[in-house]
Amino acid sequence: MKHFNLVLVIALAGISVTAIGCTGTENAGSSEPAAEDTAAPAAGAVEEALTPAANTNDEAGSGDEAEERPRFIAPMRGIADIAHLRPETKVESGDVVTRITLQNRATGAIAGLKVEEFWWDKAGNPLPGDAQRVAQPLMPGQVITIELRVPRDNRMSQNQYKFTHANGEINATLVPELPDPETEEAGGEETQS
Repeated sequence: MKHFNLVLVIALAGISVTAIGCTGTENAGSSEPAAEDTAAPAAGAVEEALTPAANTNDEAGSGDEAEERPRFIAPMRGIADIAHLRPETKVESGDVVTRITLQNRATGAIAGLKVEEFWWDKAGNPLPGDAQRVAQPLMPGQVITIELRVPRDNRMSQNQYKFTHANGEINATLVPELPDPETEEAGGEETQS
């Protein structure tokens, strides 16, 4: 144990001497302490690294710094609300294709949104279904369309959908229509031509 303590003391002493030697070479001609000189440039370098675009825009005199940085929205935990239109089911080249258009009505982003479709025959026996997961988080108010594909089977009688997300359950509401995303961006005013 004494041998280990001796090795540890020597190693710490060596690291200390190396650290002092490195800071001493940069400030050899300086009369100020080494710690103050290294701390000030590091803080400025970090600030510049975090906001390189802000420095170029200040020179040009345009834009806010807040507009250029991506905005982080915390993902929902627990129950999240979505609204969806009635699913459109069609047979296309031997597959039953179901398209569901939905909108995030929650206050936060929905991460890992998953839509599952289950099929049954007339006797209530389960048939193959499909599941799709949305790769990107669904932002508040965002509208997307999910496509589910199942090989066509003559026994298919009824289907059902299940919505979940990575951090909990989904409260899905069927609505007759969803707002047009382009209209919402324009301030809610509709243009007629």
